[in-house]
Amino acid sequence: MAEVQALLNFPPAPKLDVFGKLDPAKATESELRGEKVFSGKARCAECHPAPYYTDNLMHDLKTERFFKPQMVNGRMAAMDGPIKTFPLRGIKDSLPYLHDERLLTLEDTVELHNLVLGTKLTAQKKADLVAFLFCLIFVLLCL
Repeated sequence: MAEVQALLNFPPAPKLDVFGKLDPAKATESELRGEKVFSGKARCAECHPAPYYTDNLMHDLKTERFFKPQMVNGRMAAMDGPIKTFPLRGIKDSLPYLHDERLLTLEDTVELHNLVLGTKLTAQKKADLVAFLFCLIFVLLCL
């Protein structure tokens, strides 16, 4: 029961409506563009759909294509296999990112997924996407 309750107790995100979408009256142009990138070209919403920003399923990102086995943050980073989709709501308390903590910033995480999914996002689209992600996680920055 505690696990279910934890899923429902999202940290407040003042720019999101009850459906997990940005309120245009509260969001910047960059954040709104980022939401479109999130749901479109970046393909984030395939595994992280609103309002929970997770599908709670297992996915194999095949990240081993981009990493040699090595120690990262005291853990062996090697072939991963399927990993459970992490909810993006409240992610601010869980950095570093990815299941094995190999990514230190949201920018790193966006770039990894850009490579893994082959989305070829421009620098502007990546910056807009990060701006949107900050609205999901950092309440004080989105007021």
